[in-house]
Amino acid sequence: MPWAKLTILPGTIVTVSANKDAYNLWGRQTCDGIKNYDMLIGIKKEGNYNCGVHLNEPYRDEKNHISIIILGTLKAVGTEENRIVFKADSQNPTIYDWNNLLIMRGVLSYANLENYRSIGTSSGEEVEISHNNLKNVGECGICMEKSRAKIFSNTISYADHELIYVHNSSPIIRQNYLGPNPEHMGIAVEGGSPRIIANEIKECGAAVVFISPPDQPIIKDNVLLNNDRNIAHDY
Repeated sequence: MPWAKLTILPGTIVTVSANKDAYNLWGRQTCDGIKNYDMLIGIKKEGNYNCGVHLNEPYRDEKNHISIIILGTLKAVGTEENRIVFKADSQNPTIYDWNNLLIMRGVLSYANLENYRSIGTSSGEEVEISHNNLKNVGECGICMEKSRAKIFSNTISYADHELIYVHNSSPIIRQNYLGPNPEHMGIAVEGGSPRIIANEIKECGAAVVFISPPDQPIIKDNVLLNNDRNIAHDY
């Protein structure tokens, strides 16, 4: 409900059922003419990037993998000493145990998330993601679609895609610690005007990559350490 507010208190542990979605509330994406793309199962054998699933990765299989979609306002604010934790209930957790935490508006701060597929923001200006520890990610640590989110002071490492993905978005990405992420990107930009300021990006396959021409990006005061490439473009 867009008018509802969800508050998660400091110290809360949010336990997600691994590989089990009892209600199947998502799975409506259409890609390349395939309806309900997120309902596909098995391993992807096509060498394209439809909806962000790459070659030889498992489809999202939304029927059996939970997504948490917050259409209202999220207030999940922990403290340094009393952090919020999101985790799967698996005894042997993997990066594909559950799919997506989608935030339309609100704050996620001082939280730990590990072994998840992605955090997403979409179409909202009123999103802040800050002071979180994010690691062991199946897709992008933070994915933005038409968003002006504020992304700052997070520590993000080890994703099978990029640590931060910007698609037609103009977020503020400031003072984050990104990496290691060997053979993969720190920040990938596909359109939009992100402000990438005073981040430390280290030991990534590439620090910042522009997949397509951006609008008016600002990149300054970043520390780039031991990346295979620093600032690059793929167009």
